[in-house]
Amino acid sequence: MAVLYVTEVLLYSCFSLLMGAFCIQLVPAHKKPSVLIQERWLYAAIAGIALFAFTPAAVLITELSKEAAFLSMAQTVIFSFTIGKSWAFTFIVAVFFALYLFTFPVLSDKRFTIGALFFTIVLILSIAWSSHAASLTDWSGFLYHAVHFAAVSIWVGVLLMTGWFSKNYANWLAFLKWFSPAAMICFVLTALSGFFMMEIIMDVKEYASSWPINYGQSLLIKHLFVLPVLLFAFINGQLVKRKLQKQEDIDPKPWIKAESLILLLIFAATAFLGQQDPPHAWSEDRYSPLFTYFYNGPIPPAVPIHFGWSAAGIICFFLSAFCLVLCFWAYKKRAALVAFMMSLLLVFSLYLALMTGIS
Repeated sequence: MAVLYVTEVLLYSCFSLLMGAFCIQLVPAHKKPSVLIQERWLYAAIAGIALFAFTPAAVLITELSKEAAFLSMAQTVIFSFTIGKSWAFTFIVAVFFALYLFTFPVLSDKRFTIGALFFTIVLILSIAWSSHAASLTDWSGFLYHAVHFAAVSIWVGVLLMTGWFSKNYANWLAFLKWFSPAAMICFVLTALSGFFMMEIIMDVKEYASSWPINYGQSLLIKHLFVLPVLLFAFINGQLVKRKLQKQEDIDPKPWIKAESLILLLIFAATAFLGQQDPPHAWSEDRYSPLFTYFYNGPIPPAVPIHFGWSAAGIICFFLSAFCLVLCFWAYKKRAALVAFMMSLLLVFSLYLALMTGIS
């Protein structure tokens, strides 16, 4: 199962790289820092999508081939199962995408960049086709997953380009002027589509009751990471912007990198989430090892989980508040790495505060 989690994170990263590379190319030169990305990165991302998207189908084929011939089962999964048909379509689009990239100058001519962006969106739709939410509805789950995936890919992709592939931070104020509202739109779309997908998969009113299982644990951790994302978005969109407006000497790239790393951690939580049984398919003998590690009390069957404050929970909550203060202190000291580490401790202390308050 570990290979599924790793390849899912790599799959999301490949999409973000492609989306970021093409979106940033459409921005006028005077409204962005100088970004240098070589075509081999794009080919690698396309190949990665074709390869990593096959992993769930490959695992299913391996499991089912224990009862039948491998080649026969591979043919059945690819041509009869949604997960297989989705990958087959993804592979075909990826091949044509690579040929398009080989034929046209997508990184120098915006007309062809738009075509490459279209290919990327088609691949996102293909991945959304085989998602959990899509399998439970006629079309709404597919649509929500596609919007969710596309919004996050744009957000993370632009951060990757400017934080890791930019040669300088020239035109940074002009960049923030359009990227800050664009990131806010991506965040809103991500939050709304994520909420609607959660409504499809589980009863939102029983959110806390899903914590004893792996699905609920990964969903909770994913949501907790939203706080440091908003923290770094505020630092990058407001605090760094003010310093640049005052013409103070500050390098914004480490802070953009920190925000992108937090979002990649959310990718990791999402990858784990996508491979877990949702609450409606859960059996009472399969509690999350992480939950049982932090919660030592009895877990009666079919009893809703309730949250209440405990002494340990209050201490952890104040510890999380202290970590938040240290993040701003690290910003004043221009220590992006320290702020990143404090944001991780912030998530961990909030998690402990919630786990110790369960009854």
